[in-house]
Amino acid sequence: MSLVIMEKSFDEPASDELVETMRRATEACFEINDMQRKITYASFDRLRFICVMEARDVETARRALESAGMTYDRLWPATSF
Repeated sequence: MSLVIMEKSFDEPASDELVETMRRATEACFEINDMQRKITYASFDRLRFICVMEARDVETARRALESAGMTYDRLWPATSF
């Protein structure tokens, strides 16, 4: 498994309801693709989010996110050290 980082930005602060809706939308796609969400960080103003996931590779993560209807700014493989 590899670490994959998703960066997402919003024009307006993301509400708790929106964040929960996004989580639910990706839940089944993550399970089907054997992915795990590790942690999500939000900027203080809630205009930017960083999600750290574990997936087979970045292409698997891309397909899973897109099948869930999730848009994002960037998606990239990462290394933890």
